[in-house]
Amino acid sequence: MKQVACRYAVVQFTPYSETGEFANVGVVLLCPTTKYFGFQLQTRRHKRVTGFFDELPKDVYLRAMQVVKAELQRVGDVVAGAPESGQADYLRQVFDSLLHPREAIVRFSPPRVVLTDDPATELAKQFDHYVDRSFASPEYVEHAIEKRIRALLGSLELKHQFKPARVGNDDVYVKFPLVQQRGESVAKIIKPFNLNQKEPMGIYDHGGTWLQRVKLLRKHNLLPHDVLFAVSRPSETDAKRFAAFAEIQRELLAEDVMLVDEQAEHRIAEFALS
Repeated sequence: MKQVACRYAVVQFTPYSETGEFANVGVVLLCPTTKYFGFQLQTRRHKRVTGFFDELPKDVYLRAMQVVKAELQRVGDVVAGAPESGQADYLRQVFDSLLHPREAIVRFSPPRVVLTDDPATELAKQFDHYVDRSFASPEYVEHAIEKRIRALLGSLELKHQFKPARVGNDDVYVKFPLVQQRGESVAKIIKPFNLNQKEPMGIYDHGGTWLQRVKLLRKHNLLPHDVLFAVSRPSETDAKRFAAFAEIQRELLAEDVMLVDEQAEHRIAEFALS
């Protein structure tokens, strides 16, 4: 079957414009030459989205999805009624108008182009990539861990709070989400750390990146003694993934990094209060 050029964009839920945080919640796809228009929105597994923005009432997300669904259905009607003369150019303009930046709780990513012989299958493929799997990224897991730890720290009577900060000097530095400073000195660091990737290589990649950062800071005497990584780890029953985790763990321990389970709130609290 002949391949056709399609344009697609990711639908993003952005409840807090001041922070720039967003979650991928859908994909919209258009093939101007064939008049195919389709979209898929995250409406079944919405708890993952509302859990990410846990301060936000879930009804806000569900209502936002209803509004964007209605808008996309309207665009679908426009596409279906496109004139045959100049069809492709007309539909490109329709798509550009849909994606135009706006001050709203739902926005669209910049458009991308893909060649496909089956637009509907391509739509499902892009949805799986950008939406269903976006919550499996190390960054997403670590953000969720960070929010729990930040809430825990907020419940403690700490004289010096933990805040995001750059640790190091002008030439060598690493950004950490939870840093306790006492005066001009960095006293303690807490790092949410996901080592529960689906494949051993993912554990080695992410773990190795942070191991090298720790080694670099230690080499230049820029890291405090008290460093804790709150870790999400694979099950011991998964021999290959657990072996990868254990190797990274050993090397971090050799760099005087304290590793605790991310669910061990009592140990994290003890570290913060000591």
